[in-house]
Amino acid sequence: MCGIAGIWQRDGAPVEHRTIERFVTALAHRGPDGAGVVLADEGRLALGHRRLAILDRGPAGAQPMRSASGRYEITYNGEVYDFVELRADLESAGCRFHTDSDTEVILAAFERWGSAALERFNGMWSFALWDHRERSLLLSRDRFGVKPLYVAVGERRLAFASELKAFLHLDGFDAVEDRATVAARLAGNFADGVLLRGVEMLPPGHCLEATPRGVRRWRWWSTLDHLRPVPADPAARADELRELLVQACGLRLRSDVPIATSLSGGLDSSSVLWGVAAAAEGSGIARCAPGWRRAFIADFAGTPQDETAHARRVAGRAGVEAVVRTFTARDVVADVDAYLEQFEEIGGLYGIAAWALYREMRRAGVPVSLDGHGGDELLGGYAVHLELALLRGGGLLAEPRRTLDLLRTLHHLQRGAPGAAQRELLLATLSVPALRALSSHVPLVRDRARALVARVALQGGADAGTDDTADRAEEAAIDALGPLTGALYRSFHRRSLPRVLRNFDVHAMGHGVEVRMPLLDWRLVCFAFSLPDESKVGGGFSKRALRDAMRGRLPDEVRLRRDKLGYNAPVAQWLGDGLDAWVVQQVEDPEFVRSDLWDGVALRERVRARSRSGGVWPVADAHAVLLAASAQRWRTRWLGRRGTAG
Repeated sequence: MCGIAGIWQRDGAPVEHRTIERFVTALAHRGPDGAGVVLADEGRLALGHRRLAILDRGPAGAQPMRSASGRYEITYNGEVYDFVELRADLESAGCRFHTDSDTEVILAAFERWGSAALERFNGMWSFALWDHRERSLLLSRDRFGVKPLYVAVGERRLAFASELKAFLHLDGFDAVEDRATVAARLAGNFADGVLLRGVEMLPPGHCLEATPRGVRRWRWWSTLDHLRPVPADPAARADELRELLVQACGLRLRSDVPIATSLSGGLDSSSVLWGVAAAAEGSGIARCAPGWRRAFIADFAGTPQDETAHARRVAGRAGVEAVVRTFTARDVVADVDAYLEQFEEIGGLYGIAAWALYREMRRAGVPVSLDGHGGDELLGGYAVHLELALLRGGGLLAEPRRTLDLLRTLHHLQRGAPGAAQRELLLATLSVPALRALSSHVPLVRDRARALVARVALQGGADAGTDDTADRAEEAAIDALGPLTGALYRSFHRRSLPRVLRNFDVHAMGHGVEVRMPLLDWRLVCFAFSLPDESKVGGGFSKRALRDAMRGRLPDEVRLRRDKLGYNAPVAQWLGDGLDAWVVQQVEDPEFVRSDLWDGVALRERVRARSRSGGVWPVADAHAVLLAASAQRWRTRWLGRRGTAG
């Protein structure tokens, strides 16, 4: 796990060493264990690397690394967990290795199989591979985009880096906001687009190849192409899902440094901790971590977000030490500026506790965390997934039993929010054609329908408006998965999960901590998307398949919890307990008040009124103010900067 960056001067000019050094140094927090730069193509290409040493920690594992034949050079961020098995296959074919790293396995795999090697890799990665013989640069990203890769392609130069902030240190790069993306963030779309103009994120499961002749992009992975038959018996499905989880955790225990778990007390992270314990105490794992028996827990004492009691119970059942870190508004105030400096996005302060918890891990000598991300998008953990299933399903007239089941589950997920279940019931009792006919006549139906349609677009709806035949075919194939699974597929691949992965990569790597996610093992993902809707949400429960798989493994008070909190800091509570001083400072800034992207006057008055009245802020008010305040902070810090030499 590392930070990577590179420059290829397509105009033939040489890359100055100090230019690539500064570009790579901007990523030093990602790789505190070493740095390397290599020049190639007669000085026109520079590959840089910041090292977080997890496997083969000695000098032999340093990067950039050259292949045995000398043909390839790589700078690589990530882990290929099945490198032990791949190495054995390559050795049987005559390959010889000089390191114990997975990096050398990647190089040997490309020498033997070319880009077909990608389908053999089980892991997370972004890398740049230079082919000295063909003068081609291949950029690749893992199936689901766990590891980021930002790319700027111009007529004169191609540049790439693991984080957006590195481009602020690139010669000649003008930091200009992409106004449409900034507006999208403020409107609640946190997945699409990159905030700086001229920079793109290479999509998950894609490659970009640059040669002297030009640049081409292609997709090497589509989950739809890898769906598979699943057992008809629910008990057999649970058994297979459980076994896949143990296998995924076992692979991710491969490390030459200690590993811990980030434990919230929810179903997903608790299941991962169980899987880690089951894998570690089962059959032998090659290159197993020297230690794994710690679970780090964020304690939000005195707030509705506190799940510490559940997390402690799970840790005790798994036989691991519970390392609890209590977070208060005072802690947040001290960390706000450092957090936003590292975060490089617009989105409020909801991830600040997770960011600080990874800092605690690093201070405790743990540079690897196994987390539970992805379970909600795989198996239906958010209320919006159920709303989408209701909106796209047959409704109460055509599917009465299924509709009522979804409504009951939604009610529990929303913790019985007043009026919410009634509004959803009103929608669900109408068929889709009837809803459309009534939406222009009944204000309640009209307003709720518009709100849900907007959430469809932001959280998991079809990407409409394309004339491309292949895209239309893919949308049809996704819809054919079922109302719920289709929504989950879009949430997983395009909407919710990409935002989660981007944010948590920055949160953890800001402190030099690698995050591994067993629920994103490609075999488990393909199995989950092959399950019918009822296996994911049914019987009044969300994530039903995982709950069934964990029967007898997790405490029932955790396994059968129906409410959903989410791993967010309780910033609405903290705003009434000291954090409001920081917010006041932001909204009183004349630039904030004059902004044409939000109503600065109205937001300032809202903050002033809240400051006078005191108490806990309504969540909607807190979200609106923090979103605009973080956007103002981002614009002040980032815009108008120009990379210079010197």
